[in-house]
Amino acid sequence: MQDILTLHYWFSFRAIPFVPVAERSLLALFGIFTLVGIGTTLFLLKKCYAKTTKRALGKFASLLTWSGLIGLLLWLFTYQGVPVLSMRFFYVPWAVWVVWGFVSIYRYLWVEVPRKQKEYEERMEREKWLPKKK
Repeated sequence: MQDILTLHYWFSFRAIPFVPVAERSLLALFGIFTLVGIGTTLFLLKKCYAKTTKRALGKFASLLTWSGLIGLLLWLFTYQGVPVLSMRFFYVPWAVWVVWGFVSIYRYLWVEVPRKQKEYEERMEREKWLPKKK
């Protein structure tokens, strides 16, 4: 645990291999991300959904697929011991990117969609009194 707090752990050009439990856990996590992302994409192709639901699921699928594939690539670099590319530091921007992606999906679903729904309702309320084209 103390090794994780050293700069050598994060910026070593030749990273030491992961502990077997951590190695398998990361591989499983990245694999699950990739499979769930691809599965969600395939699921979206088969069904008809509302525009907002389809867009949110598309963002979710894209985030999981790409983060899973990039995570698998990072894991592969570490597993093979590729100099520079196996640095543990690259996991930090990956994690920040995943968190940022989930935050943007959250913002879309719970901030942007209700705001657009409210604007639509206000517009419909205002337009019901306007004359329509015949």
